[in-house]
Amino acid sequence: MFVLREALRGMWRNRVMAFIAFGVIFFSLFLLGLFLVATFNLFGVIRYAQEKVEITAFLEDDLPREKIEEIKKRIEGMEGVERAIFVSKEEALKEFKRDIPKAKELLQALKTNPLPSSFKIKIGEGYKNPEAMKRIAKKISVIDGVEEVKYGEEWIRRLDKVVKFLFLFDVLLGVVISIASIFVVSNTIRLTVIARKESIEIMKLVGATERMIEAPFLLEGMIEGGAGGLFTAFILYLLWRFLSVRILEFYFPTDAILFGLTLFGIILGYMGSMVSVKKYLKGGEA
Repeated sequence: MFVLREALRGMWRNRVMAFIAFGVIFFSLFLLGLFLVATFNLFGVIRYAQEKVEITAFLEDDLPREKIEEIKKRIEGMEGVERAIFVSKEEALKEFKRDIPKAKELLQALKTNPLPSSFKIKIGEGYKNPEAMKRIAKKISVIDGVEEVKYGEEWIRRLDKVVKFLFLFDVLLGVVISIASIFVVSNTIRLTVIARKESIEIMKLVGATERMIEAPFLLEGMIEGGAGGLFTAFILYLLWRFLSVRILEFYFPTDAILFGLTLFGIILGYMGSMVSVKKYLKGGEA
């Protein structure tokens, strides 16, 4: 109770500095939050694209049903293959007419169905990368009765690069914002510490330990950081509601943003306070 009382009292007495620290944390987390929401939505599009990733194995003409079943079993027995769906020549023609309506007249001029039967092969999670897809496609291509295998190698490679780039960019942005926020917050709180140097000196004289002196400042930083994170999540939520209704509907990870930004704000406040207090106690105002 003593630590909480001192923290609240210190925030009230130095409310301008507390508000500045709150504002710095809010601005930092707001930028991070905007990027996270954008990244969540972009990863959602990428995940949707990954779900469409499949290998198509075109079969030789006039294969008996027993041979087709044998090929299906061999494909589904491979590591990384989720399932193989057989598409007959007739089904392939129907899909082609549905996807490309303008080609109906051309197909009607042909006396026979030029499209081959095939297997649409669904790939399991963890195998939708260029190396795994290439390995699976190569195994399928040597099966007797399989004429050709396609899986969009170049497209898969580009998608894989985008995923890796976004992940790396997220990590780097989080590190940069964290370091910048800790630096600014620590210097802001350091001014608060200096302004209360008389109180600190009195606490030292009465025998207070460094931990007891630090505790109120650390709690102040955590309160300011938590409040900044919570307020950031609230503003981002209002912004999402406004944009979804008036401009474009998109996904907003409410729980992740609420708890993530609040927790991150608490950590920023704690780290900033700890750096400033430790620095002051070791070297005074210097």
